Amino acid sequence: MAVPGTSAENPFKSFDQISVDPFLQLGALASRSSKSVTLFNAFTNQPIGQTAPVFAGVGADVDDSGPDGVVIAGTRLWGTDYPSQVRVFDLLPDPTSPKRIAVIKTGGTSRADSIDDDLFTQRVAVANGDTSPAFITLISTKTLKITNRIVFDGANGTPDAVAQGIGTVLFDYALGSFLATVTQLGADPTEGAIAVMDPRDGHVTRLITGIDGCEPSTLAEGPGDNVIVACDPGSPAPDPIAFALRTYVVNVRTGAILANITQVGGGDFVAYDLVHRRYYTASRDYFTDPNATAPTPVLGVIDASTNQWIENVPTGPNAHSVATNLLTGAVYLPLASPNPLCDGLPGCIAVFKSVSAGQVRSDTGGAVQGPFGASAHPAPNGPMLAR
Repeated sequence: MAVPGTSAENPFKSFDQISVDPFLQLGALASRSSKSVTLFNAFTNQPIGQTAPVFAGVGADVDDSGPDGVVIAGTRLWGTDYPSQVRVFDLLPDPTSPKRIAVIKTGGTSRADSIDDDLFTQRVAVANGDTSPAFITLISTKTLKITNRIVFDGANGTPDAVAQGIGTVLFDYALGSFLATVTQLGADPTEGAIAVMDPRDGHVTRLITGIDGCEPSTLAEGPGDNVIVACDPGSPAPDPIAFALRTYVVNVRTGAILANITQVGGGDFVAYDLVHRRYYTASRDYFTDPNATAPTPVLGVIDASTNQWIENVPTGPNAHSVATNLLTGAVYLPLASPNPLCDGLPGCIAVFKSVSAGQVRSDTGGAVQGPFGASAHPAPNGPMLAR
């Protein structure tokens, strides 16, 4: 897919989160190259439009750039931005050119970053993970007003995330709680954690520790009480032994670490495919050798039923964001220009699907109609990927 707002003269180079809403079958991508959130039809895999180019765009570094996190809550699109603000757009009546309805200041010094929503309590959680000390803001999706602000400084029952901040925030439907990754817990650079938060007021109810040698970046909810945790200490890692390649699978109800997958790591974003029970890691900082000076980006594929690694699919420079369509099983990976996977486009969103071993499944028959068009048909379960 082409990325709206980009062209040969303004190629798609810089981006952050990509997200797919399974109810509206609408995808959103934080495109810094176009200073907008671009939108696509997740049934037909076609771009349909974008917000106005009101975001910060490409700054001096990622802390000064935007858009960053994106989520669709109901019929509203939320995108985080620099400096420390959230922009809200109405997707009705026209998702091809959403109207901005609010700008909410969260009170930090750098970008507002990761974002997710809880449909039940009607809250959006926004992580200011790069501000020191890092904090999370809860915002009512009904009133668009801030309800709570939780500072991760070790006080009031919060973990001490002062050293490296917060990686991401995620609403876990199995627990009915927000989860936040603590990149470094306290003074030990190898110790990471996951904070479990009450979605009503944000207070930290417990801490899942043992996410070590990882610098956890993001999470994705898998089957049952399981989540996949991306580890991204950078490439090269600060210590190639202490921060060896790994991706964790954790039971967030018990706190047990179910798997330490060593065949892939360096993931920024991760996603879960409900149709084929696969995890995917957008591993831009994957390194083939502990002493490598440059990464070899891949899309890691993991069986979510067995928590076993399946394969790594080569991607391209800075391929760090991934999303899945929970209805169709499609996998979406933004790719910066130039990349041969984009078939001549100046950067793109590449769409992958699972296929059976030795054959590619075409999307035929069993079409499903959605509010933004048709049609898609899930591919069969299989260990391979095809573009």
